[in-house]
Amino acid sequence: MSSRLVNGLMFVLAGITPIVVYLGLGPDGAGILSMARTEQVFAYLFFSLPIAFMMLRKDETNNWLDAGLLILVASMSMGMVADALGADIQFSAMSDAVSITAYSSIMLGAFICGIGSLRTDLFPKWLSGVFTIASGLSFLLLATAEPVDLDTNELLIPAFMSVHLVMIILGIYTIRRHD
Repeated sequence: MSSRLVNGLMFVLAGITPIVVYLGLGPDGAGILSMARTEQVFAYLFFSLPIAFMMLRKDETNNWLDAGLLILVASMSMGMVADALGADIQFSAMSDAVSITAYSSIMLGAFICGIGSLRTDLFPKWLSGVFTIASGLSFLLLATAEPVDLDTNELLIPAFMSVHLVMIILGIYTIRRHD
């Protein structure tokens, strides 16, 4: 497998993870996985996002991509804690409290990576721009939300999912890109 194919698959995996894990396999979907396993599987598979951005550094990099990647890696640790707490119903309120900061920070890292990708020729400018806008909007929505908003705010899920949709497109573009 070429590194470009692997890189593209990492973006696709990051993009489809919430759909497949939460809506497909988890208790809200087919119920194949328990809530604890759903949170674990999501956390492990979503590590593909920083890996995807890290792999881009081989082709072209800049300080924005590096800064965004650093924020992603640090935020993913907090996200793992939120997912682990979310695995136990007794800690769901605590999970929501940690999740707001963790996932807004992940979106901040994605936003900064988006700015970095705008400064490269890795993706078409429009695609980098859409990713930057979607992740920036998700960051703003999550950073200004309260933990209770995770269950009640009707804008959070569509904004978050739009970022994941663009990740899938980034992956497909990466796979199909001709160097």
